[in-house]
Amino acid sequence: MSVFDHVAGTLSEIDAQVVAAVPPGGNWRDLPADFPSERVEQIRRSAAAGEGSRSTYYGRLSLDRPSYTISTYFTRPGNGCFIHPTAPRLITVREGARLQSFPDAFRFSGRGRARYVQVGNAVPPLLAWAVGSVLPRGQVVDLFAGVGGLSLGLSLAGHEILLSVDNDRSCIDAVKAHGHALLVQCADLGDVDTVASLAAIVHGRRDSRRPLVLVGGPPCQGFSTAGHNDADDPRNRLAFAFLDAADVLEPDVIVMENVPALMWRGRQHVLDAIVKRLEARGYLVDIAVLHAEAYGVPQLRRRLFLQARREGYATWPAPMRAVCDPAQPSLQPAAGEAVGRAAPTTVGEAIGDLPLGAADDADCPMAYVSELTTGPYSAWARGEIEITDLMPTVRPVTRGPAQLRLRAVA
Repeated sequence: MSVFDHVAGTLSEIDAQVVAAVPPGGNWRDLPADFPSERVEQIRRSAAAGEGSRSTYYGRLSLDRPSYTISTYFTRPGNGCFIHPTAPRLITVREGARLQSFPDAFRFSGRGRARYVQVGNAVPPLLAWAVGSVLPRGQVVDLFAGVGGLSLGLSLAGHEILLSVDNDRSCIDAVKAHGHALLVQCADLGDVDTVASLAAIVHGRRDSRRPLVLVGGPPCQGFSTAGHNDADDPRNRLAFAFLDAADVLEPDVIVMENVPALMWRGRQHVLDAIVKRLEARGYLVDIAVLHAEAYGVPQLRRRLFLQARREGYATWPAPMRAVCDPAQPSLQPAAGEAVGRAAPTTVGEAIGDLPLGAADDADCPMAYVSELTTGPYSAWARGEIEITDLMPTVRPVTRGPAQLRLRAVA
């Protein structure tokens, strides 16, 4: 058996020194005080000034705990915890995908940083599976789909993916190759005519006996912690383009995924406007911040989910595994139930069967370390067991409207 996409970012001379110096679980604090890097010195000064610990920067993963958030920048060590636990290199695209809960059968597409961006931007499929397991089974339209992590998880939960749309050709190629969506389109969703033509396609294939579920993660970089909270950022409009599509499609259920920072003071007005617009159209809306490690993903990743229904209150998946700190219990469904749950999936369980050496090319097949897996997670990733053998039955949790929670974190 072989695995693909096992390529890692190239290390500069100074980055190779970092990799050699940082132990498992360590970070920039483990580097010598005289380490010859202006970037490291900048981080030291920032931490000393109380501007954040930057605790994941130049970090090395630990085998015995989940990874930190996998971003789009795991091609280099200075922007997160991306050094392999034991090998003298960064994690590969495939290892990043495992930590994001993509099965090995899912291949990524494109050149340069494209595959890293696809992995880092994706909704973890196992998290999406948990969300999809408590939604009414239906036909799904996935807008701003990226590489399709959200729709992949919903398909694993029994939904039919009617249409997947993104404007990134390499993402579209990957979704097409995997085949979990019936129709795949590369299109600009900021264009009104494009949305109208896509809606016509959906209506032509719609089974009116089944619920229509609209999902997506529209960009909100202008309001993210990495942005400048710029109300004029043109990308902010795409969140409302998603709602424009909802007006045309008239779905029974809407699920929007984004960054938790949308709930923070100074950015919350965007989320509040989205909620009010949906409520004005007759939807009952709820919002939750889901912790990926609570749903079997071997990664500390927090994502905001908005759920809107025409009939009945939103239903969320109860946590299945323990939640790691820092946590936001007031924003999680049945957060107290995570106490006493099984420990989260670890990095070792997720990638321990993958080769220590990286491939020279993403299309180069690499043999697994042995025919023995490191447990059920890697067995599932390799396609040897079903998702129902990996994860317990999801227990649904129903809550009331979102407005009280929105005000609570204002």
